[in-house]
Amino acid sequence: MRNLVRRQFERNRAFLIAAALVLGGFEFLCCAIVASVEVSGALAQITQFAPPVVRAMIEQNMPGGSPSAVLAFAWNHPVAHALLTAVAITLPARAIAGESETGVIELLLAQPLSRAEYFAAHLVFGMAALAFVLGAGLLGTAIGQQFYGIEGFGAGRLAALFVNMFLLQLAIFAVTLAASAYGQEAGRVAIAGVLVAVVSFLVNAIATLWSKAQFARAWSLHGHYEPRDILTQGQVSVASLAILAAFATIALAAAYRRFSQRDLP
Repeated sequence: MRNLVRRQFERNRAFLIAAALVLGGFEFLCCAIVASVEVSGALAQITQFAPPVVRAMIEQNMPGGSPSAVLAFAWNHPVAHALLTAVAITLPARAIAGESETGVIELLLAQPLSRAEYFAAHLVFGMAALAFVLGAGLLGTAIGQQFYGIEGFGAGRLAALFVNMFLLQLAIFAVTLAASAYGQEAGRVAIAGVLVAVVSFLVNAIATLWSKAQFARAWSLHGHYEPRDILTQGQVSVASLAILAAFATIALAAAYRRFSQRDLP
């Protein structure tokens, strides 16, 4: 199992380091922008002339226009989601379907390695990879706030954000791994994972901006991710964390059951 984790690290090292550097750099850059611009005045001018949809987005995601609200929005920005979701989709898509497509999985399982150990190795590596990239992003925020003299969020709120975002991306990882357990081609599995993530993100965005669609938020994975409440108010929804954790657990259980029973390749 250890050798399999090492193999995954060597195979994905460049990708993960690049994702971590970009996310950390993006969050640091957001701090630089906040420090160099009079945020509340700039947002007031934008909302004065912006279309209603853009105005609603600003009011929902950056209430009050404070530096903290803008930096919290940076953690709900499509760039942050895209980088982490790329990790949450790429790794599980390759784990089973990708290795079946190339025939490598037969060679690996021909060694003294059980399917449970193979599955656990990919799960452990995937969780470590998500934690690594996410930690780099949070480090970028913390260093940026310190460097530019912006009031920091504090370790407690950053830790709460870590847990919330980690569980969101773990849920996407899990559902993609379940698709990988059923699939034969990594490309098709990745497309399925992207569709789940994009639909979830869009449903949450629409439900946030349109009052008549608010009921749909509960059915979106992203609807249980609240960086604004965590970072600006210190409020953590235990129910949302439980829902994301439960969804990830069920999807992982479904993935393992299928993988343990399927014929290979």
